Amino acid sequence: MSINNLPTGDDKPGTRRNRGFIASAVFLGLVVVLAIAVIATRGSDSNNTPAATNPGSSTGAPVAPSSPAAATGNACGLTDTNQTPPTSTPKSVTWQLVKGDAMPTSPSAGPGKVDGPVAHCYAHTPLGALIAASQIGDRLGVASNADAIQILKAQAVPGPGVDRGLKELAGPEVGDGKADGQLAGFQFASYTPDTAVINLVSHMNNGSYNVATFTMKWLDGDWKIQLQDTGADSSNVSQVTSTAGYVPWSGVS
Repeated sequence: MSINNLPTGDDKPGTRRNRGFIASAVFLGLVVVLAIAVIATRGSDSNNTPAATNPGSSTGAPVAPSSPAAATGNACGLTDTNQTPPTSTPKSVTWQLVKGDAMPTSPSAGPGKVDGPVAHCYAHTPLGALIAASQIGDRLGVASNADAIQILKAQAVPGPGVDRGLKELAGPEVGDGKADGQLAGFQFASYTPDTAVINLVSHMNNGSYNVATFTMKWLDGDWKIQLQDTGADSSNVSQVTSTAGYVPWSGVS
């Protein structure tokens, strides 16, 4: 899977671009915008008196608070509505091999649809987020460049990480398409109906255990993966000695 034997998520295939360049470009852009704003303000101060404003009014649309009812809405006819993160191995989960990598699936939590390399439509629940993180992360790990591009476009939160990944994937193949390990355990770091932060443990082919943190966002009616700005699909990649302290989560013994 994609949480491989690298020391950090920053070094994953598809992530190698210069962060300093982007940061510098953003800084210079801000300087130009601020300079224009200062000039415009000085020009208007001498001729105009600020209009009175109503502190109780707003020109933007009101932001509606999230509601518990909205938190459990599922597509694809999925029936899971349990909003408590699992602390034991979820039941009714089966495992399917995709290019040698065992990936979880549930009739109640998803994925509800599989279109080529894209397995999508997950329950708006902790279990749905867990399966989505496992499926999307693993599928990216064994995908060809062309398949990974489809996955990122359909299942990643738009941002600089996706931009970097897509640019890298437009070049030579970044992986060999083989599973370098299997899922072994999980642990929820936090969960809200909008965001799930999940630690996934992988048992690597060399016998070691790696753990990485995946951030999932509920966006456009499904769970999407939040890439790091470097393009990595996860953060805090490190080795652990065992799965102690994690919930067992594996389709391969």
